[in-house]
Amino acid sequence: MDELACFRGLVLDLSYRPVNVVCWRRAICLEFMEKADVLEYYDQTVNSPSGSFYIPAVLRVPHLLQVVKRRRIKNNLSRKNIFYRDNFTCQYCSSGENLTVDHVLPIARGGEWKWENLVTACAKCNSKKGQKTLEEANMKLSKVPKAPKDYDILAIPLTNTAIRMLRMRKGTPEEWRQYLSKPSAEP
Repeated sequence: MDELACFRGLVLDLSYRPVNVVCWRRAICLEFMEKADVLEYYDQTVNSPSGSFYIPAVLRVPHLLQVVKRRRIKNNLSRKNIFYRDNFTCQYCSSGENLTVDHVLPIARGGEWKWENLVTACAKCNSKKGQKTLEEANMKLSKVPKAPKDYDILAIPLTNTAIRMLRMRKGTPEEWRQYLSKPSAEP
């Protein structure tokens, strides 16, 4: 097996969005063919008859602009769409079991059937809160409920190859971290 196989290049588009992961050989080719600008290098070098070269860790392809997929969100207020907006997760404890819809401000207290007053809650949290306000029940929401936008941006998932590489390296390479939008969980 190639001893350098764990070294991969993170490829970014014109807007610095991650679009691909390439093997170390391809990363070097992109650099030498002037198809990409190298933003970060690994400390590892590769020797060849013409010299010793650092392996590119993060590359930016200046003529590539990734088209982000968008999906239309149905704005009609329904139990199903509230679950969908909240990712089928209780907004109090993050459970995904026995989900119900909770009125943040109970109907008995003037709460209405509106996006801003409805959240997904598990039966246990909904029962605990009952007809109380958040303050009275001493409970907090994981996020403020609001009407969804007309469009939702879909995240571009990592490829199986990228996931295998992260497992081989025991996590995300340090050289990539500032270019990824949020820290990824260690596989």
